[in-house]
Amino acid sequence: MNSRQGALLRALLNATDYKTSSDYARQLGCSERTVRTDVKALNATLEHEGFASRVARQRGAGLRILVMPDEENRIERLLGEAEAEMHPRYERLCQEMIALTCHPGPHSADLLARRMFRNKQQIQADLRWWQGVLAVSGLSLRLGRSVTVEGPEWTIRGFVMSMLFSFPAAAVRRRVLPSLLGTIDPYDRQFLERCIAEMQRDLGFEFSSNAQWQFGVYLCIMVTRIRLGCSLTHWRADEPVTPFFAYLQKRLERHFSIAVSDAEMGLLRDMANCCTWQWSLAAIRAYEPSERARHLVDDIDAALVAAFGAPLPADMAKPLAILLESGLARRTCGLVAPNPNEEAVKYEAMDGACLLSSVLACLPSLREADLFSPDYARLILVLLDYLDQVGAMRCYRVGLVVNCGIDLALWGAHRIEKLSSRLSVTDVLTENEVTAAASPGREPAPLAERFDLLVAFEPLDVDFPSVTISPAVSRSDIDHIIASIPLWRRGRAARAVWKQEVLPCSPSPEGLFAALFERLGADGLLSMDFDRFQWLAWTLSIVKDRTLVFAWCGEGVRKTGIRIFRLEDTDQTESMRCTMAAVLLVAPEERGDLTPATQAFKRLVEDYADTSDAMTDDGFFVRFAE
Repeated sequence: MNSRQGALLRALLNATDYKTSSDYARQLGCSERTVRTDVKALNATLEHEGFASRVARQRGAGLRILVMPDEENRIERLLGEAEAEMHPRYERLCQEMIALTCHPGPHSADLLARRMFRNKQQIQADLRWWQGVLAVSGLSLRLGRSVTVEGPEWTIRGFVMSMLFSFPAAAVRRRVLPSLLGTIDPYDRQFLERCIAEMQRDLGFEFSSNAQWQFGVYLCIMVTRIRLGCSLTHWRADEPVTPFFAYLQKRLERHFSIAVSDAEMGLLRDMANCCTWQWSLAAIRAYEPSERARHLVDDIDAALVAAFGAPLPADMAKPLAILLESGLARRTCGLVAPNPNEEAVKYEAMDGACLLSSVLACLPSLREADLFSPDYARLILVLLDYLDQVGAMRCYRVGLVVNCGIDLALWGAHRIEKLSSRLSVTDVLTENEVTAAASPGREPAPLAERFDLLVAFEPLDVDFPSVTISPAVSRSDIDHIIASIPLWRRGRAARAVWKQEVLPCSPSPEGLFAALFERLGADGLLSMDFDRFQWLAWTLSIVKDRTLVFAWCGEGVRKTGIRIFRLEDTDQTESMRCTMAAVLLVAPEERGDLTPATQAFKRLVEDYADTSDAMTDDGFFVRFAE
């Protein structure tokens, strides 16, 4: 299964209905013939792995994967475990970085080529690539007779961990870690496993199985780096070493015959705080977050009260503080932990994320914390429920139009409100009532005074925003209503002005942000300094396929607008991680009804974004470039 076939399988799993071969061809950036060939390859793979599920083709409808009830999770696992094989350079690049940071030197292109069973030209090309990737994290790759990674020790370790965390655990265990663990014999690994078990007992938390292997990997990196003479000499001293970590320090020194500094144990403690704990309600109640995390929650609470008139629910404060504490620890360690829900938060729930960001991104203490983008998205994910509870997002008035029995009428009203807190069925009426109300000068009151939209089970012959759904009133029907929101305001409010343009820029993130800042300012959309814009762009943007998507509503926006840019590499290096950028800016005075603007923006992104496979040879490290 190659990368394109894996992307096709992922797209098929995410699709809710039949889609044509041409749709998938546009999404993957290939021909329809290639899609048909890949479908045959996928079916062969599924059959070989013992699955009964198949990709089916229906004339006139297109393609759809028919998943057996008990096979969806297994297919997801197969897709995740195959990612290492799906990217030809993935294994070699990770092996190179582990060799450069965790194996005795000196290193040279010739020695690396022999170690990786590759030719020297491939290794030299990889090293040039690593120079650009490392620079983003404040590191450098010194080339010469000997190749070395240079920079702060804790940054190097955080970079290696972030690299390994950015990919499926099963693939990393199978294809990459053996070269790292080769420096630690089995007896030593068993000792480290006992240390982790003792650490869990001391902290009073049970690490998840995923966190256990992540922390075990860090211990291997720590011991290996100390053996190479790359020990930490200083670390933040705001907390003394606890008795347990002092005891663990002596055990590590005796077992490995190495000198372990207090700075190493301070970082080790912070790395333990970075782990994803297996939280239960009892564990949340028992845990006491740090003082800084609690103060940040207090600041967030005060800002939300000022903006929306309601405090944080009591049961939300401690989970938020725990997320803040782990995010602060990751920032201190330079460890970017990918958030699998980041796109769902920042893209799928864009209206709520923008509304919350208009408050949180203006909070001085949170700006000072400078959380990584995935950790900021974790906060938003928790607070989206707060918006629903306080009714901060606009609730749209729905008129349910029926030509059916009372059972379906009551069922439809119940399901609409059950499946979306954004919709309120204010009345159930017949088609005759709608026709009468739509006629000018007649009673009852005009439809615009009573409803924001109409929902019906059959198309309505009225000039008023309406959505047709199925009698099942399924989740897809509700999604169809939400997706139609931009049409509801037709003729009643100005829509965001959008343009499609070419944007020359350098391939680095900083070069892209500088070009966006200059163009948006020249168009009269922005009025803020560059440092502020760059912080917002780093924190709030996501990369969807090969398109940078950035949405902001708040201070510094002069007027609402949408820009879709095709990026043009001014350095002629052909190393652009993103080929397009999509930007939505909403003026603060329009934040009361963000849903139409964000839905219209997402529709334009889907129509014009570059949806080719983002995980190409030169693009697959974009996930931890931060």
